[in-house]
Amino acid sequence: MKLKNILFQACALAGGTIILSSCNDFLDREPLSSVTPEVYFSTTDHFEAYSIAKYNNWFSSHAGYGMGIGNGDGGTDNAVSGGYNSTLYEKGAWKVPQSGGGWSFNDIRYCNYFFENAVPKYEAGQVSGSAADIEHYIGEMHFMRAWIYFSYLRKFGDYPIITEVLPDDKAVLMEKSVRQPRNLVARFILEDLDKAISMLKGWGFASNNRINKETALLVKSRVALYEATFEKYHKGTGRVPGDANWPGKKVHPNFTLDVDKEVDFFLTQALEAAEQVADKVTLTQNTGVADPETISTTSGWNPYFEMFASLDLSKNSEVLLWRSYAKTGSYSITHGAPAWVQSGSNNGLLKTYVESFLMKDGMPWYAATTSAPYMGDKTLDDVKTNRDDRLQLFVFSESNFLPVHSQQTAGTVQYFMPHPVSNRQEMQDRTGYRLRKYASFDLTQNVWGKAESTTGCIIFRGVEAYLNYMEAYYLKNGRIDGKAANYWRAVRERAGVDPDFNKTIAATDMNKETDWAKKSGDETVDATLLNIRRERRCEFIGEDMRYNDLIRWRAMDDMLSKKFIPEGCNFWDELYKVANKDENGAEIEYRYTGSEGSNISDPSFKYLRPYSVMKDNNPVYDGYTWAKANYLSPLPIREIELLSPDENVETSVLYQNPYWPTTINGTAIE
Repeated sequence: MKLKNILFQACALAGGTIILSSCNDFLDREPLSSVTPEVYFSTTDHFEAYSIAKYNNWFSSHAGYGMGIGNGDGGTDNAVSGGYNSTLYEKGAWKVPQSGGGWSFNDIRYCNYFFENAVPKYEAGQVSGSAADIEHYIGEMHFMRAWIYFSYLRKFGDYPIITEVLPDDKAVLMEKSVRQPRNLVARFILEDLDKAISMLKGWGFASNNRINKETALLVKSRVALYEATFEKYHKGTGRVPGDANWPGKKVHPNFTLDVDKEVDFFLTQALEAAEQVADKVTLTQNTGVADPETISTTSGWNPYFEMFASLDLSKNSEVLLWRSYAKTGSYSITHGAPAWVQSGSNNGLLKTYVESFLMKDGMPWYAATTSAPYMGDKTLDDVKTNRDDRLQLFVFSESNFLPVHSQQTAGTVQYFMPHPVSNRQEMQDRTGYRLRKYASFDLTQNVWGKAESTTGCIIFRGVEAYLNYMEAYYLKNGRIDGKAANYWRAVRERAGVDPDFNKTIAATDMNKETDWAKKSGDETVDATLLNIRRERRCEFIGEDMRYNDLIRWRAMDDMLSKKFIPEGCNFWDELYKVANKDENGAEIEYRYTGSEGSNISDPSFKYLRPYSVMKDNNPVYDGYTWAKANYLSPLPIREIELLSPDENVETSVLYQNPYWPTTINGTAIE
């Protein structure tokens, strides 16, 4: 690849500790915002630069000094990350905004500008360069518009479908800005993805630092599965078009929808797209080795673990799209995820999450057998013994040594011990269960207190296609066989778990499962579906997938009537005797009065409760709740007013989402 193309990727994927060096000689002379289409969009390089310029804005990845995407599961039943999310879980904290609130068309306009100005020049033969390359970059822009629209679909549901750059004319804006039913938005996204798929180059293009055909197919399966399950489980709540109390009736009075037929359409789309990816992907090998042979062993001991801390992922079949980082003499693109993992993170996985992992023989922990007995939870090692390799690999316990950081001597062995009380908040273990994914045993990647790591960050990986197919197949056909069964067995075998998923299903007791995903609305799902959801939960530990899954499954309804108390490890039976030092090795005094000066939750709870330390002015001391409104975000009031002939909310072409009021700073009605 040409050097300047590599630099395009570097600049576009930058965002950790950045840079600088120029990324394109043309862009150095004049910013894109001031370049006219008559001058620009005349060479392949122009198409290439325009399509990648927003990558950093549109994809979540590691950046800065922190856990990166490893923090993404915070605020779910998987993990906590820092303080609790008051917007979601403190009654009255989420307020209807006057403006902003995520309602925007800037990125959509960026894409539409390209389609209005660049594509016609190409079709008229006015662009020099390789036609295959130019078409690939056009495909990237179709993907980007689809990806942006998917973010708005998840956030707001119904959304205006705009495919042109609109003039500053209120009549035109009102006509074009009508919210369209969410199922039509989802269909529009799939259409854009189909166009992308027809134009994009395949896996391997640009070392998989840029979008490729397989990435677009995977995202198509994700979008289709999301919409199918959202419509299936939210039907009748007002969040699905055509519902009796759907607010869209205001501007679409004659709209009707056969939800079951639409769900089937999206499931079929999900299946077809996922299959095309899954059949090409080879899952990265898990050797079953849980630790490097020595503290000095930096690689070669377990490819599955190392996949999340590799410098180069370009040849990994499972990795469809990844972000690369680098340090050179002219630019630096780095992050701090490995150093953060090594030193503590102010986050922590939850007890209910750990309970979701099976024993190695495929049995739930509460139904463990003598062939793989459950050893209890008095120590972290006990919790992990005889369990799914993903729990063993990606969660720290006492037998795991910590990677060496830059202020230690190479070869120094220090075993993990949680410190739930710390003098430095960023080094605190909130629950005692610390995420181990993204840890690196390369000393150069663990620079103490700095974001100077260059390990790659996976954005999309192919195992999701296996899991999307399994879920869609079961929902469509009511059984697991054929490819769905093969995919499931492959995922379990890679996890070091008995591949006989039917054994697990038969042993599943829904009354003993603590997974939020055992419910969709008021209904308890069957054991097969719970175990499909379990597989997804365990596979994507620390990859920012859980929240969107819970939303589409409508899995938070239980918290409408009862509180959820986040809990971590069993600290007060045995662990407190040895985990009694801070990050500097100094012995600490535990204080648990619940008032000023407390630093840990009460021993009577047995399990660490990260949000139950201080009682005063703490609305979640006894747990947090949910509101019906929270499944979708509220629209900003000023946007509703502006799209009205008289700036009146009642006459606007925009309507508020269900259970949200139309008053500024109003809170959820239900």
